[in-house]
Amino acid sequence: MRHRPFVCGGGARVAGRPLRYVLVCVFALIGMAAGNLHAQLPVIALRSLSQSFFCPGETYEVRVAEGANSDEVVELVFSHPGITATLPDGPTRPLTEIESPRHGTFRVSVASDVPAGRYEARAVGRFGISNPRSVVVQDGVEVASSVGSDPATATPIELGRTYCRRVSPQRRDFYSFPAVAGTQYTLRLIAQAVDSQLIGALAIADAKGRTLASGIGGDHSDLRLSWTATESGPVTVAVHDALFRGGAAFQYGFSVVEGAGTPRSLEPEFPKSISVRAQDAQTQDPVLVNESDAPIELTVPALVQAAFDAPHDRDRYRCKLAKGQPVQIEVVSDRIGQPTDARLIIDKANVDGSGAVTWQRVATAEDGPNLSDGIIRLASGDPVLRFQPPADGDYRITVTDLDTGRSLGEVQRYQLAIGPPRQDWHLLAYHVYPHKDAKTTQPSGSHLMRGGATTIRVFVYRNQMSGPIKVSIPDLPAGLNCRSGWIAANQNHTDLVITASDEAPTQHAPLQVIGEVTRDGQTESRIARAASVVWQQDGYRPTAHTRLIDGLWIGSSQLDTAPISIATVGQDVITAKKGTKVTVPIKLTRRDGGADNIVLRAQHLPPNVSVGELTIAKDKSEAAWTIDVKNNAAAGTYTFWGQGETKVKFAVNPQSLTREIEYRDALKTLRADPDRSEQHAEIDKAIAEADKRIETLKKQTAARDFTVYVPLPAITLEVQ
Repeated sequence: MRHRPFVCGGGARVAGRPLRYVLVCVFALIGMAAGNLHAQLPVIALRSLSQSFFCPGETYEVRVAEGANSDEVVELVFSHPGITATLPDGPTRPLTEIESPRHGTFRVSVASDVPAGRYEARAVGRFGISNPRSVVVQDGVEVASSVGSDPATATPIELGRTYCRRVSPQRRDFYSFPAVAGTQYTLRLIAQAVDSQLIGALAIADAKGRTLASGIGGDHSDLRLSWTATESGPVTVAVHDALFRGGAAFQYGFSVVEGAGTPRSLEPEFPKSISVRAQDAQTQDPVLVNESDAPIELTVPALVQAAFDAPHDRDRYRCKLAKGQPVQIEVVSDRIGQPTDARLIIDKANVDGSGAVTWQRVATAEDGPNLSDGIIRLASGDPVLRFQPPADGDYRITVTDLDTGRSLGEVQRYQLAIGPPRQDWHLLAYHVYPHKDAKTTQPSGSHLMRGGATTIRVFVYRNQMSGPIKVSIPDLPAGLNCRSGWIAANQNHTDLVITASDEAPTQHAPLQVIGEVTRDGQTESRIARAASVVWQQDGYRPTAHTRLIDGLWIGSSQLDTAPISIATVGQDVITAKKGTKVTVPIKLTRRDGGADNIVLRAQHLPPNVSVGELTIAKDKSEAAWTIDVKNNAAAGTYTFWGQGETKVKFAVNPQSLTREIEYRDALKTLRADPDRSEQHAEIDKAIAEADKRIETLKKQTAARDFTVYVPLPAITLEVQ
């Protein structure tokens, strides 16, 4: 447990895997679709802004650099009120006073008092409010519009500044600085902290082209490389994506400082970190412990921080435990972004008649609970052990890292906590991408049409707590509604369905998911943390990449109406006894474009409850769904929902065609004005160009077929 400066870099690993593993995955997965084959109704998705690094007190021009359905973006919403975006006035259209807004381009101002850190931005456009993208605010930001493409043209840099840009495919960016012999430098490549697709890689070379040091970051961790110069003279640093990809979504910030550097808390958090216990009045800050050949003595309860600083490192601790007084022992490392796979070994001291001590193994623990729906993964390599001491005495706790290959750094941090068992629970919520195949999930925002519906999934991470949890979304914006749901004692998640009325206005607002547990007459509440998909599964990424976000948002629009809606008729709570069947009346609301068959499939059914697939013919709008409660179903209150698959016809943004026709008609009015006779040629040219755009827009906005997945509002089933 030598305490060296914490380094998060250096080592041929990507996302905790050897680079060769990633390259194998690349070729194994080439050809896998990056998106889905079934078109969804348009929802905005933000992939990248043109700039993700900002300096306090400065103003920048920022545009939406990459996205999906990012038409007519009129607003950028930042998570800090000191970061504001203004849509500049656009030019008027030729010969008229009709304004042509500069959609998607903004003047972003950062107030001088905005603290350094990581924040989030969302785009608001024609198709709702987007998923968030991270931005970084810090001093010394330098926008590098161009850099050298080889060592001979390397761009000189100033120590302590952050140079931000994006990489291009199949190329390296080259920087240079004068190194001084005996001086330690810390090189930092920030990418994951701004939701970049870049897997950072850099190499330091001397004037003769000899590589002095190199490092590779990960798909979840940014690269920090410590290097000490042995000679004085200029050095070059090559920066690139480890897989030599590039584009708008491959942004980075690069800096070099003297010394060990001061780590900033920019690294994103991932869903599994919700189970990390927050510091409170009963838990003091962790105590740093030093390397020792002998086991480190602990007094229970204890919370210490140490490190795996060498392959096969085995850190040992010793404490007194009493029979009949169980303790919880856990390691926190993987859950805070460290590339580790920790193991706990518990040994009991046995003393013979001569006073000699031998150690008897009494318990081991490795991975934590494996909770996942295929997208959100709460599994971790951190062991959590509820230990019942078999007798009073001395116990030795050994902490090891099973990941003994080259890692993302020379030092991996961990915390060891030991104390009385506690009952606790944490919630996590995220927007479910509407599809029957989870592998198609991708970054997506919220665009709730009138009559539409969207699904929020709510996970629970339980710690010695097994009671039912009621979840709800209070204080929804006008025109939106959501039934409460339940996570039963034998479940780890439920789904909530938010619906929009036929009068829902255009709006966007934050959501808050609340969980409630009632025990001994007391109600205990939790606010769910929020998560989002950052990047979808593709040829380079075998699973979707997700992270925690500042919060969930919902967007509704009065410009579109869902072609079809599904609802239950009657009571919100269905009661059924074991061994019986009950039916639920289903009603469809069919609107323009929603005249096809629909197949309804049950989602997240309780154990030992079955609901068959239901097909509702195109000429029907009512049906009955049968719920079969088996004899071995567990009593309790459950929530499930239905996902309807159908084809609809939908016109995408017909308002754009209407606006162009209005502009063309305005030109024709000008043409008829006798006072404009001298402008006839100019007006005729503008009319002809408008006619061409109208013909193009007619094709773009014509109603076409979409395969859609329509949520049925949640059904609460009470099994007696």
